[in-house]
Parts: sequence; C-alpha cells; structure tokens
Amino acid sequence: MKCLLSANTVTQEGPLHLLKSMLDDAGIACTVRNEYLCIAKGEAPVNQCIPELWILDDGDFAKAEEIMADWEWAMAEPRASWRCLHCQETNEGQFTACWKCGNELEKPDP
Repeated sequence: MKCLLSANTVTQEGPLHLLKSMLDDAGIACTVRNEYLCIAKGEAPVNQCIPELWILDDGDFAKAEEIMADWEWAMAEPRASWRCLHCQETNEGQFTACWKCGNELEKPDP
C-alpha cells in the first residue's frame, strides 16, 4: 500500500476525492485515510490528521500516478486555444477534447 496524495490544505480535499473517483472508475483499488481526523486536531499531531489517498496494490501505483499526472495536466490553467489535428476546428484552451469531433488534445512530451 502506497500513499499517492496528501491533502495538505482544505482546498486539496475536494480534488483528492475527485481523483479517488477517477481511480475507482479505472479499476484501481484505493482508500482515503485520516478523512475525519480533522476533528482531532489539537489532540492528535497535525501531520496525522491530513487526509491521504492510498493505493492498495503497489502494482497499480504507476498507473495511478499516470492518471493523476494526466488529470493535473488537464486541470492546468490557463491554456491557449488549440487546433484539432483531426478536423482542424479551433477549441478554447480549457477543453481537452475537440467539441466538434471529440478528438483528445495531445499532451506534450515532458
């Protein structure tokens, strides 16, 4: 079992659950630990009260990292408009798929 993501701030807790849902949909077994320990802050060490997303099977960890990286890339803002390589339609930067033909925007090589 490996930790994929720690929600170090309150604003990261929503994305943590969204990512968990995406991993569940991909068939990757995962769990959120420390989800309700925020009520113990002050009684328990702060670093033990941070919600964390854990991948249950170490063999799935690389795929989970890939899904998280793709999701983080798709959520990055702002992005310039782009032209679909399939149908040549111009799409606004916030979209990762062409509105006309559904072709996915290709992620640039790192």
